[in-house]
Amino acid sequence: MSTEIPTATVVSPPQPPPLRKYRGGFHNSICSIFTDPTRRTDCCAVACCGVLSSDRTRYLLDGTRPPPLWRRVAIYLVIPSLLVAAMNYFAVEVLVDESSQADNNKSTDDLFGVDSGPRKVAPLSLVLCFWAYLVVLIVYTRIQRQATRSEIMKRLYEERAAARNEEVDPARLRLFLEKNRGDVTAAHRACCCYGKDDVFFNDDGVSTLPNGRCEEEEIEGDFCTSLWRCLANTFWASCCACWCQCCSICAVWQEEMEVNRLTGSEEHTMDYVTFQPYSEYYPAIQALKENQTTNLVKHWTTLSELSVKLLKSMFLVLAVLLLFALSNINQNFTWENMIVLMLTLGQAFFIEYLVHWRWCKFDLSFDAVVKYFACGFLLTTPMAIAFEAIISTVASLLIMAVVVVVLGADEDMAHELQSDPKVALKDFAMKYQGIFIVYVFINSFIVAAVTEEMVKYFGYWMVVTPDLLPENRSSVPSSSYNSSDEHDEENTAPKKSARSTGAGITVAMVSVALGFACCENLMYIFVYSPPSIGVEISTLVARSLFPVHPLCAAIQSIGVCKRDIEGDKKYGLGRIISPAVLLHGSFDFVLMLAAFYQSLKATSSDEGADENQGEASDEVTSEDLAAELPSLVSGLVFVIIGCIYYGIASRAQNQRLLSMDQAATDLELLV
Repeated sequence: MSTEIPTATVVSPPQPPPLRKYRGGFHNSICSIFTDPTRRTDCCAVACCGVLSSDRTRYLLDGTRPPPLWRRVAIYLVIPSLLVAAMNYFAVEVLVDESSQADNNKSTDDLFGVDSGPRKVAPLSLVLCFWAYLVVLIVYTRIQRQATRSEIMKRLYEERAAARNEEVDPARLRLFLEKNRGDVTAAHRACCCYGKDDVFFNDDGVSTLPNGRCEEEEIEGDFCTSLWRCLANTFWASCCACWCQCCSICAVWQEEMEVNRLTGSEEHTMDYVTFQPYSEYYPAIQALKENQTTNLVKHWTTLSELSVKLLKSMFLVLAVLLLFALSNINQNFTWENMIVLMLTLGQAFFIEYLVHWRWCKFDLSFDAVVKYFACGFLLTTPMAIAFEAIISTVASLLIMAVVVVVLGADEDMAHELQSDPKVALKDFAMKYQGIFIVYVFINSFIVAAVTEEMVKYFGYWMVVTPDLLPENRSSVPSSSYNSSDEHDEENTAPKKSARSTGAGITVAMVSVALGFACCENLMYIFVYSPPSIGVEISTLVARSLFPVHPLCAAIQSIGVCKRDIEGDKKYGLGRIISPAVLLHGSFDFVLMLAAFYQSLKATSSDEGADENQGEASDEVTSEDLAAELPSLVSGLVFVIIGCIYYGIASRAQNQRLLSMDQAATDLELLV
């Protein structure tokens, strides 16, 4: 009879949890940005090329605060502006000899409206200084971000060593950092291809996803997730199996996610930029709401440090512009232009007053309104410009390819294009109107509507304020509610009602849209329009008559409230922005199409202008007004339709939110 010899049981040291590791030891793939619609860090990493996210990451990592705002304004705005102004001031006019140009070059210049007269050329030394300064800024930013990534890798190595009860060996740590030096360099280039790390296995051999979750735990994405995956899989993943990123946006997001995990800062408890905790200023704001204080001065005194800095910066910029206008340094910006600028700002502030202070001052704090408006003005506008430039370039290339194919099949049109390009372009537009209509459709619905509505949603989503934090919202009450916890009730602020939260979301999204529209109006008035007071005022009036951006933002807020308050998880980003995109795209499509046919009509009337030029001015002006009237009426019709849609949908939603509040009140009384 055999006896079993007992074996000693070997107790292994505690092992770290089976978390997945990516290159450099990160717990999130660099390719998994925008895979989780509930994350706000994704949008913050895109804004300003990740500057805000990088600042917050460094602060959480080692307590390093970013440079003062005035220094950043001087480095990133004032000095480049001074260099550009110096190039314009010291530019020398160079006469272009028209006789030395070939006939085809002259016709091409006429076709695209290029002036062949005197041209200004900046001194080469100033041009080199400008570009050298930009290169220095890029290199300096890259060095800072690489140092942050190396420090995060060091913390990850120390975390794994502590989980295994091992001491950190400095030699092995240096070897680890040296081994991953290439990863640090590749992650923070201006534009690079980073080796993809989206297919890994955890310790149990279970296939996992780029967002660090197992297949059964995958979070359903939204429209932005699908768009991002389509873009990545179409171009870069299929070509070189790499992840292409610009300005290290994806790496910045990955680092912020990792630092949030290391420091336990997944929940936002402080502002960006100033890093002031909510607990320092929000109790005073909450007290004003509870007391129903309507004194604007008292609301002003409770502003956070970030809002105060934003307002002070605005007043400082306006003061500098006023001195600049009164000094007559530049004839293109005088005191009359300053008045137009103030009217543009006043139009946005007046609508903000009606939307917030007149009706919803206690649903969203004045502090939050300042932040949302500033985000729309400063962050969403550059994002929209960048995205629209990329999409517009791709759309233009596709249309140009179609035009080339059509010209290859139409030999007569091709010969006419070589002999007289200007007339040929008009004939081509008249003969193939469908191509231009498709181009107008792409520009109005995809380039403008989809991009701008998505960016405005990002502007709302990336701003985190205590007013709209989940713990301050009242949702459908659960059975675990206990009214006997009197001590807890004394130390916590009362939860907002569903109706008040919905009104706050609407005001927040409209504030972002007003900031975006204000900046866009300034660009249309002072950049895209001729330097004429009459044209600037007419542009301001025309754009003020059609407040499409705030109206579309209000329509978006209905979907956001259905998702975040009513709990309808079917409302992703696509369903939220679809009604706004339809209204915005239709509005732009009608105006762009009317402008296209008006330009064709104007081109046709130019042939007989030389015969009766003395009477042409008045007749053309009356014809222009008559031609613009249908487009203006159509735009007004779309605005009215949007207002009616929002009124009906908002009233129905308000009834549902009131029912939720009543149900919560009844349950409290029963308990």
